[in-house]
Amino acid sequence: MEEKRFSRQEYPLDILAEFGLTEEMIYDLPDFVHEAIERGGKSPLLPISVEQPFGVTRGYAKFSLVETDEGIDVVFYPKLTKANLDAFSEEQKTALLAGKVIVADVDDSYITQEGVEDTQRIKAFVQLDKDTNCVVYAPTQPIGRNLNAVGNEYDLTGEDLQRFWDGKLVTVRETNDDGGDEPVTIGVDLSTDTGVIVVPGTAEQWENIVRLPMPRYSFGSDGCWVNHEGRLSYVPEDDFTKDIMDELERLAKQNGIVPHEPDNQGHDQSHQAYKDIMEEGQRQLAR
Repeated sequence: MEEKRFSRQEYPLDILAEFGLTEEMIYDLPDFVHEAIERGGKSPLLPISVEQPFGVTRGYAKFSLVETDEGIDVVFYPKLTKANLDAFSEEQKTALLAGKVIVADVDDSYITQEGVEDTQRIKAFVQLDKDTNCVVYAPTQPIGRNLNAVGNEYDLTGEDLQRFWDGKLVTVRETNDDGGDEPVTIGVDLSTDTGVIVVPGTAEQWENIVRLPMPRYSFGSDGCWVNHEGRLSYVPEDDFTKDIMDELERLAKQNGIVPHEPDNQGHDQSHQAYKDIMEEGQRQLAR
């Protein structure tokens, strides 16, 4: 498993706020999102807004954290209108649109010794980020070297390693601390620095963890993220709609909390009780 590179206390909230992502919005993201960001991965596609002299520019983007000489900075990955897949065969397009990582020849830009930008044809692992419509790639050599290192650790065969090049996952059995064995699944995903993700569990569990989408409703300490067909929006607690409150009540009952009538101040006690459970269950950062 990858080690965490960042902690939530280090988030550059001032930079994120410049793009309309408030502290409440960031910390109310689900725990699995924070774990990905802390490992150096990307956030889900979030709504952003930037104040301009002529008004507010709105859009959607993912973000990740990077280390610089000045401290931790933010890199944004805006949603593009359309992915350009013209350079790939029909078979490769189908695989990319299905979420698979493929190996293909791509044109890569580089700077010559004379300081002139040029292009070269290289073989690379290629992946489509369907949220942003961005085609990302990495040369096969460093990813292949990382795969060899993982292969040595888990005693993978040459046939196993070939499966990565065919866009497939590899599941092996590993002895656990109790002396039994359990599945471990390995796959290529270019959203991480190494390009390789190891997940305890089956191939299905690997897909669920690595490709895990935001749920329809994700409650936090101050509000709720709502996923409407892949488009996320944040609703502060004071603006909860009937649909959100109905979902909150359903989850409260599911967790054994009996709804109460509003108290003298008009507050729903089950709402507060459920929020307490969510904070503990999702291990939200105490602020």
